[in-house]
Amino acid sequence: MKQHLTAFRQRILLLAFLPGIVVSLLMGGVYLVKRYQELDNQLMAKALTQSEQQAAVTSLLLDNTRHEELQALISMLLDDRDIRAVSLVDEQGREILHAGPKLTATGNLASLLEPVQSWFRNDQVIQVADPIISPDTTKITGWLITDYAYAETHLTQFRSLAFSIIVVSMGLLVALIISLKLGHGVTRPLDRMARVIDRIKDGFFDTRLPDNPGSLMYELESSINVMLNGLQSKHQKMTSHIAQYNDELQETLETIEIQNVELDLARKEALEASRSKSEFLANMSHEIRTPLNGIIGFSNLMLSSRLTPQQYDYVSTIEKSSQGLLTMLNDILDFSRMEAGKLVLDPQPVYLREIVEDVMTFMAPAAYGKSLEIVHFIYDDVPEHIIIDGLRLKQILTNLISNAIKFTSYGSVAVRVMLDQEGKPDQQESNEPLTLRVSVADTGIGLTREQHHKLFQAFAQADSSRTRKAEGTGLGLSICKNLVEQMGGEIGIESDLGQGATFWFTFKTTLNNQNGEPADGCEQEDLVPTLLHGQNVLLIEPHELTRLSIFHLLDKLGANITAAASIQQGMSANKTNVSYDYIFINPDNIAPVQGITQLTASYSNANIIVLSSSGITGTMDPALPDGTDTLLKPVGLNRLKALLTRINGNQEGKKIQQQINKSLSILVVDDNPVNLKLLKTILGNLGQDLQTAENGFDAIELCRQFTFDIIFMDVHMPVIDGLEATRRVRSEIPNHQRTPIIAVTAHALPEEKKVLLQSGFDDYLSKPVSEKHVISMINQWAKMPTETIEHREYFPPSKPDISLHPAIDQSENPVNINLATQLAAGNRVLAQEMLVMMKEGLDDDLVTLRAGWAANNYSAVLERVHRLHGACRYCGVPELERICNRLETRLKKYNTLAHNQVTEDFQLLLQSIARLNQWEMESLETAEEA
Repeated sequence: MKQHLTAFRQRILLLAFLPGIVVSLLMGGVYLVKRYQELDNQLMAKALTQSEQQAAVTSLLLDNTRHEELQALISMLLDDRDIRAVSLVDEQGREILHAGPKLTATGNLASLLEPVQSWFRNDQVIQVADPIISPDTTKITGWLITDYAYAETHLTQFRSLAFSIIVVSMGLLVALIISLKLGHGVTRPLDRMARVIDRIKDGFFDTRLPDNPGSLMYELESSINVMLNGLQSKHQKMTSHIAQYNDELQETLETIEIQNVELDLARKEALEASRSKSEFLANMSHEIRTPLNGIIGFSNLMLSSRLTPQQYDYVSTIEKSSQGLLTMLNDILDFSRMEAGKLVLDPQPVYLREIVEDVMTFMAPAAYGKSLEIVHFIYDDVPEHIIIDGLRLKQILTNLISNAIKFTSYGSVAVRVMLDQEGKPDQQESNEPLTLRVSVADTGIGLTREQHHKLFQAFAQADSSRTRKAEGTGLGLSICKNLVEQMGGEIGIESDLGQGATFWFTFKTTLNNQNGEPADGCEQEDLVPTLLHGQNVLLIEPHELTRLSIFHLLDKLGANITAAASIQQGMSANKTNVSYDYIFINPDNIAPVQGITQLTASYSNANIIVLSSSGITGTMDPALPDGTDTLLKPVGLNRLKALLTRINGNQEGKKIQQQINKSLSILVVDDNPVNLKLLKTILGNLGQDLQTAENGFDAIELCRQFTFDIIFMDVHMPVIDGLEATRRVRSEIPNHQRTPIIAVTAHALPEEKKVLLQSGFDDYLSKPVSEKHVISMINQWAKMPTETIEHREYFPPSKPDISLHPAIDQSENPVNINLATQLAAGNRVLAQEMLVMMKEGLDDDLVTLRAGWAANNYSAVLERVHRLHGACRYCGVPELERICNRLETRLKKYNTLAHNQVTEDFQLLLQSIARLNQWEMESLETAEEA
């Protein structure tokens, strides 16, 4: 502020003082110029006048020859300070008399000797020459030359300059005094204002300017005082408000601090909950898939046996419900991995047509059960050998087709696979990614525009009311969207209410141009153009879309096709009496026997193939004439080729055997007796030699004693798990270094497959295991035995005896058979079987628990307690179940075996197992006495 005020004061002084300076200098300059000119003119006039007068006097004295007086006159002239020198010259210019210094050499002396007065002037002198004329003869007798010096004039000029400077200085001094006075009168109030503002800035709002009516800025000072009064009032209010707001802010900060602590705790709890959820889902997958494996496996075995219609219906319902539960479990696991960002694709070379046809075959029963037509079209320009995650592509197709069937009551469901971008054939030979588009169109109820945006949200359904007809979790489309986006594509819907719906998705893929074995299902690709080349085919199919789909497949095989909607239309279209080689007929709207007889009569050499959905819907085809073949719908290229190859006697193509036509030695390793029983039943029905082991240690010992053609190994087992057992079999037993080892796991995670394959497994089966999967896996990996196998039975090491000291309440019965029956849905026989199976493992559990406790192996004890707890929950042993639950909870809480409560519960667990064994012995003795 002071710097700005000083600058302002300097500007005031400058503005007040500058005019005085300018006026004084201007007046002084004008005075000096006039004075200098006046002095110059005075000297010039004096020189001309005096020279002329002196020349007249000189003329008289010279004419009278009075030289002494003339000399005295000339010398007397030097008394004048302006005259420097005087010289008298004759008519020839010779000097007669001279006084003073030598004349100034101007170089113009000759030019000055004129009949009239002449003169020369420079900065130093004025040289005047006057002619001397004789009075008698009027003749020029000489010249009087006088030098007038400027010295005295210059001195006078200097005096005038000094006087002017003095006068101007006095004027400037007066102007300066006036300016200072004026500036002080202006800046002094401003200085006071600056000091007041500085004090206000420091917080002294009670400061005021003095009330001086004589001040130049009285009105301004009064206005500032009024403003300060208002400012002080507002400051007081603001201070009060700030104090209030500070109190509120302090409370808010304290609240935020508490919330931050709560959020931090909530975040830690959320992270722990997420970890627990992931662990729970992994455990749930294992725990649920294990019983599902038994349910689905034994249901399939029962369906293949002789059952009454009612039994068949019951078992079929169980199998379908189990499959639905398995699908729901897969969706939940996929959604969980999707949320955690762990849903990773596994691109592999696949045969696209086989994927589409497998899904169509799988979904056909549901479609034909509702009298729907289900067809597919794979356009000719679509590359069929691509690299993609085939399982995930199947999952997307299955979900979309299932939804289409679910919401369609009549009509059809059509799947189309095409290129999403224009491409030339030569582009398909490059490694550039291609974009394929798949659409699933139905003629169902359709969707409103408002329903479109929420379809792909998790747990969202188009109809979420209580009266909805279709059930589901609402996860399928959300999972599809995530999978499609990971494949680099998009998914969408085109639909209007009542007009059906078309779901479409795109995905990026690359061609599989690698040399070597072709993908499964495409071995007969070279036979495609030649199977029906040049042969005449009659296609009778009343459904337009199905007729178009089959027409497309037959055309791909090179046939000459005549398509018709009925027998009459087909026969009337044959105006040239063409002899057909093959006749494909769908007898839905006709009597099959009568229609086939009619066609046989007209075309006796034709191979008649009936298009039927009977094998899919579960009904029986009517008796067909001999020589008639059946082709199940939906018709796929691979199934069509297989049928034509069989008819033509061409056995070049391979096909998967549905039975094992060779004797194999197989080892099955699993700690779950249900899984062992299922695999033993499946392989026993196939006539195979089977050995079993309950853990990795027993499996290793068996491999040392026997040579096996294939080994099925569970991954999660006690003692030695499947990964370690496989590693040791590969490294320690030479005759099993190349034996196929198949992992059997309930964790059907894509990332686990890589871990299993890297750990030495050749392949893996995901629970639930079906007979078809087991047969396929054996046919793929097993080899013929190369040596005779000794059939010796292996006995694991004997279990040590144990002695316990009972120390718990003996009043409670360790087994509640009524509870066990209730948990077994009222089946007392099943309850007893489950109790026996649980008790058969108690001795091994006891040994493992004691060994783990002695070695202070926390993980081993926790794993065995967890397993025993799970086994107890369905066997009606409330005391043992209660102790296991409490011990498992405390183990997870304290993460140590050294805690007093853990030690106490462990002793109670051992005593409870001893009581259960004692109860078994007493029961047996009672039964023997009875």
